[in-house]
Amino acid sequence: MKHLALILFLLPALGLGAAPQSASGSKQAPSAAPKPAAKAKPDNLSVPPGAEKLGEGLWRAKDRDGKVWLYKRTPFGIVRYEDGGAEDGPESRTTEIRVVKAGANEIVFERRTPFGARTWTRSPADLDGAEKRALEQWQKSAAKQ
Repeated sequence: MKHLALILFLLPALGLGAAPQSASGSKQAPSAAPKPAAKAKPDNLSVPPGAEKLGEGLWRAKDRDGKVWLYKRTPFGIVRYEDGGAEDGPESRTTEIRVVKAGANEIVFERRTPFGARTWTRSPADLDGAEKRALEQWQKSAAKQ
């Protein structure tokens, strides 16, 4: 096995595996295929000066045409993508949290995760913002029924 590997390694060096030469003995230049044009390297993307900062490493800006773009800092540089158009108002924000059961002293919440449903219990005095919104939505839907 070692001898075969050595022969295969030395074969190109000895010229035995080279292409045959023409009858005149002179080597012809290999036909140079046209190289594809090098792609223009995009300029390093940066956040425009008038961009609105939405959070850590996230900005929103409008271009000349009126399109809204989001700029996000990643480990590989700044990435730009078009804004989906949803406003960040409380009316358009749907909560992932839902109320399972509400009592006088405790409220049971549930959130769907990729690993299954997560449930927890809170007293009405200890609710955070998302839990309060979920409770308000639950109360509104209960009032409709």
